[in-house]
Formats: sequence, C-alpha cells, structure tokens
Amino acid sequence: MKEYSNRIGLQEVWNHFTGFPLAHLATVEGDQPRVRMMALVCHNEKLWFATKTEWDKAEQIRENPKVEVTIPARDQSRAGCLRITATARIVSEDDTRRDLADIIPWFSQYWNSPQDENFTLIELDLRRILFDHPSDGLKYTVAL
Repeated sequence: MKEYSNRIGLQEVWNHFTGFPLAHLATVEGDQPRVRMMALVCHNEKLWFATKTEWDKAEQIRENPKVEVTIPARDQSRAGCLRITATARIVSEDDTRRDLADIIPWFSQYWNSPQDENFTLIELDLRRILFDHPSDGLKYTVAL
C-alpha cells in the first residue's frame, strides 16, 4: 500500500471532514470502478455516507466493501486532496441510524424516518489517508 515518508496527524486534517463536504466516493461494480459525488458526514469522530438503498452504490458496497474517497483541500493559492482508503460497512443498528438521521440536514428530503427501508447508512472504517497538502505542496501519510 502506497505511503509517503512525510507524516501528519489525523487531527491536523480532521477539519477537512467537517461541514458536510462534497467528496468523491469510488466503489467497484464487477471489474469497473464507479465514482460519484456525495456529501460526507462527520459525526462522533467517524465518517459516514447516507444513500438510498435502491441506488447502485448500496449493492456495490454489499458485494465489495472496499472503497476510496477523495476530498478537495484548498488554500488561497493551491489545490490539494485527501485520499481515503476504507472499508465501508452498512449500518443496521437503530440507535446509530437515528443519531445520524438527527444530524443530517437534508435527511427528511430523502427519507421518512431512520427506519425507512430506503435509507442506507454507510460507515467508513479508515485504512489509510494520503494528503496532498495545499499550503506547502508536500505529500503526507496521515497517521490513523
């Protein structure tokens, strides 16, 4: 697994995950990658996605939970990126689904309740984060 020799702590990049940033989620369908933009949810020091059960990504994750996520990182002069390698887990616990439904601002636009069968909650189990830092132009491996 690729790593950079420069290291940075997770707390030094965590601010990029707050505020429901748009992220690119890559899943696998057969032998073909599938990428889409989604709002990343940061809650209780974990990262999540919410989607409709009927959409392809939910089935793709059930079949192959290995995912990658990219999140843009900018400063005033440069663009950078966080690249997350993770294992996605579809969450079935009622308490967790309710907690996330309560903090997702757009939840009621898609689902009737946390028990809605068309609500799929995805938790990311972080395996690796690489960071192309926009301020100094260096590449870092984020210590998990």
